[in-house]
Amino acid sequence: MSSDSSPLRIHPVVAVILALAVIGATWWGIKSLSNAKPDEGPAGKAAGGPLPATVIMASVETRVTAHTQTIVGTLRAKSRSDIAAREAGSILTIEVDEGDFVKKDDVIATLDDRRLTAQIAEANAEVTVAGALVHQKKSRVKRSEIDLAMKEKLYAQKALSESEVLDARSASNVDNSVSKAAEDSLKAAQSRLKLLAVRSEDLKVLAPFDGRVVARHAELGEWVAAGTHVATLISSGEIEAWLKVPERFASSIQGSKIPVKVSATGQIVTSSALTTIPEADTSTRTLQVVATLPNADGKLLPGLSVTAEIPVTTNEARLAVPVNAVVQGYAGPGIFVPLKKEGSPLPVARRLPVEVLFQDNEFVYLKAGGLKAGDQVVVEGNERLFPFQPLIIATREDGNPRQPQK
Repeated sequence: MSSDSSPLRIHPVVAVILALAVIGATWWGIKSLSNAKPDEGPAGKAAGGPLPATVIMASVETRVTAHTQTIVGTLRAKSRSDIAAREAGSILTIEVDEGDFVKKDDVIATLDDRRLTAQIAEANAEVTVAGALVHQKKSRVKRSEIDLAMKEKLYAQKALSESEVLDARSASNVDNSVSKAAEDSLKAAQSRLKLLAVRSEDLKVLAPFDGRVVARHAELGEWVAAGTHVATLISSGEIEAWLKVPERFASSIQGSKIPVKVSATGQIVTSSALTTIPEADTSTRTLQVVATLPNADGKLLPGLSVTAEIPVTTNEARLAVPVNAVVQGYAGPGIFVPLKKEGSPLPVARRLPVEVLFQDNEFVYLKAGGLKAGDQVVVEGNERLFPFQPLIIATREDGNPRQPQK
């Protein structure tokens, strides 16, 4: 058995064909590389450039609104009174307790009246005596006038001396003066009686207005001097919100009604009137603005904290974008908008500088050159976005990228 161990031989024609094929493939590869654009890569990515970023867009809106400033304050009663005793005495009755509602002129407490009752009886007697004295002196005046008239008639008939007429005239003048003094004494006695009557009425401590008792300072049987506080009363009905407004907003307060939110209850009440106290606090540079609030149900209590939204600009149309659209940078605040780039299948990010006017809840109101209502802005995915970075636009509903529009 034998085997052929001779080397494989290739036909010369085949060898030539193989060599030409290798040379052609090499030439075609070099030609393709030389014709390729150096600034493009796969999926439209520039060689060495950033990868496309997936973002979500929102529309720019036009909204009519006014900028408001949140101001804090405190509720106060329209009237608060420390009701004091007007006379000294022992408390015989006390009619109220903390929390009680009273109406105007209701009795809060009554003082012992025995001493004043005795003085009133004495004053009545003095008035009676003074009245009798006045009657007596008036009779004396009448008698003196008659006597003077008779003597003057006799003197005219030469039946009486001039000296007697002068004496009669002097006596009449004296009687008139004494009668006048008696009348003044009567008036003084009557005035004293009236004063004692007023003091007697003041033994009853009365409510000066409708309200609620928030403190009682005296007890039954306690001796109080004139001016001693018996109870503290706050008015019912309308209540006041005292707000501290910075001086830069003092001239911007507009209208006579603002919404005031009570922090404790969450209740929002619209004021019926605004009053500015014409004096600023030198330490805080704030003005006190008093907002009058309705309080028919009595749920608003003095001492509770409140906040108020005070308008500081006019009500007008402004561009509004979601708050997430605004990004901060070294150059200040800005937003990203999509920009179609010629020859690129994807839009690229363009950064617009903006002037932020104010923020209201979830929207930022701003000014930006070239921006108008209906334009698209990036609201998600803009945290690490670079200018001219390709954008893949997705939707919030499914998170899938949108196909670029051609």
